Amino acid sequence: MQAGLMRRPDALRIVDEVFAGDPVVLTLGGTIREMLAVAGRKPNHLYVLDAMGLPAAIGLGLALGLAESGERRHERLLVVEGDGSVLMGFSTLSTIGYLKPTKLVLLILDNGVYLATGAQPTAAPAIDFAGVARACGWAAARDVDSAPEALRAALAEARAADGPTLLRMRVDTATIPTGYFLADPVLIGADFMRWLRGA
Repeated sequence: MQAGLMRRPDALRIVDEVFAGDPVVLTLGGTIREMLAVAGRKPNHLYVLDAMGLPAAIGLGLALGLAESGERRHERLLVVEGDGSVLMGFSTLSTIGYLKPTKLVLLILDNGVYLATGAQPTAAPAIDFAGVARACGWAAARDVDSAPEALRAALAEARAADGPTLLRMRVDTATIPTGYFLADPVLIGADFMRWLRGA
C-alpha cells in the first residue's frame, strides 16, 4: 500500500453511504467489481462496462435529463471515474462546464495508473483536474485529502450544493478479491432507467 492513501474499495463504501438513494454512474470493471464487493448490486447504480472515457458524458446526459424533466426525487447524480478514463474523455470536462448541469457531481478516484492493463502510469500526476474544471466554468472543483472523513465531508457538501462539482482524490493501487461481473449492458441500462423512473 502507498502510505497515506485510502484504498479505492474504502472510498466506494463512503460513496455508497453518502449517495445511498441517488443515481450513481460507475466507471469500468475494477471500480464496478469493487463496488459490488463492498455494497452489493444496487438499483441506483449504473454499471458502465467497457466504455472507457464515457462515464462523465453519460452522467452529463442523465443530469441534464433529470433537470429538464423537473425530477425532484433525485437532487444530485454522482459519477465515479478513474483518472485514466477521465483523461480519455477529457473534452467532456469543457462540455460540462459549458452546459452547467447543476445536479452533476464527478468524483475522480485517481490511482495514477491504468490498473486493469498492468498498472502503466497515467498522465494524472501532471494534471490539475480541479484547475481545468474551474477554468471550464464548473461551479466548484477541488482536491480532497485521502482520508475517510475528508471524502465523506466533501461528498456531503457536493450533494447539498448546485453543481457541476468535481472532486479528485488520490487513492492506493491496492485491490481486493472480487468476482466477475458479466451482466448484459443493455439489461443493466434498462434496470437503471426503470429505477430512475420510479417503476
